[in-house]
Amino acid sequence: MKVLHVTTHFNVGGISNYILTLSKALKAKGVEVIVASSGGNLKAELDRYGIPHRELDIRTKFEFGPKALKSAFRLSRIIKDEGVDVIHAHTRVSQVAALLASKMSGVPFVTTCHGYFKKRLRGVVDTWGVRVIAISDAVQTHLVDDLGVAAGRTALIYSGVDTSRFAEDYSPERVREARESLGLKNAPTVGTIGRLSSVKGQKFFVEAMKPILAGRPDAQAMLLGDGDEEAPLKTLAESLGVAGAVRFYDSCADTRAFLAAMDVFVFPSIKEGLGIALLEALASGKACVASRIGGISDIIRDGYNGVLVDVGDSKAIGAAVLKLLADDTLRTEMGVRGRALVREKFTLDGMADNMARLYADVAGMGR
Repeated sequence: MKVLHVTTHFNVGGISNYILTLSKALKAKGVEVIVASSGGNLKAELDRYGIPHRELDIRTKFEFGPKALKSAFRLSRIIKDEGVDVIHAHTRVSQVAALLASKMSGVPFVTTCHGYFKKRLRGVVDTWGVRVIAISDAVQTHLVDDLGVAAGRTALIYSGVDTSRFAEDYSPERVREARESLGLKNAPTVGTIGRLSSVKGQKFFVEAMKPILAGRPDAQAMLLGDGDEEAPLKTLAESLGVAGAVRFYDSCADTRAFLAAMDVFVFPSIKEGLGIALLEALASGKACVASRIGGISDIIRDGYNGVLVDVGDSKAIGAAVLKLLADDTLRTEMGVRGRALVREKFTLDGMADNMARLYADVAGMGR
């Protein structure tokens, strides 16, 4: 079985991380994987694990533009030359290219819906593939109710994380070392990880630092990620008088040191399909505060393995963080329960098994 993953770029981020971790797990199960994209700073990780990458000139926001058409011809050649059995597309533009390449080659394609979309031209041109993978219950409902995809065409396969990479129980010494390596004080630390984008809601986290610092003047915040919102977020921190306690870090593939440094993980998204960063934080045994929205509600049970707050409620974020920082027992218990949930429901191994079965079913529809 040979699968071709197609995406717009391969920079550090949710979709690229999803493809990378899934590809490694599939390879371990005997499924051959090729990734096609315009490249990016995470491509080195593919090379490290011996996963072939094929360059595409596909970086564009126009799904029905010339780059998508040109990429379709390039994909059809890759499919033919390398004997691909299934195409798996992950972004709007790559779905269009995959659809055209599938028609040219006769090889079936599937897609993963990683979040929430407007219908746009999807109401006229169906680019979802023969099967549409939903990463959470909320996303599956969105596909059926909002986008008109037939329920029987969807497949619920939860995103998974490699729990063995996040299995360490952090000793006080390990936490101190992690903070020191990141230039932080050995003091209460709250953090978030994700693309710096308005939809990720980091502004609410920065706003929450005002009440957090009022209650815990020694607290510090970490924001790990790249994106257009970096400058506005820094300006916001300055205007609120919290800039001295807020540190920004560039995206990186390995988040373990950042998670080790945190006491509480905050995930303040406005929209979210599921959230790999949230799963990694839970797998690391971190108490989490997250928005009551989308796929997050598939993960966090309020008051049990984390705290849910209304979207955009900075005061509630601050209050939840202060409560967790003040109660070591509660924080530890939530972390233990969160880790148990990930190991039960969101493992990378389970995700790869389910995906391999879907590929085998879909491959029978081709050639």
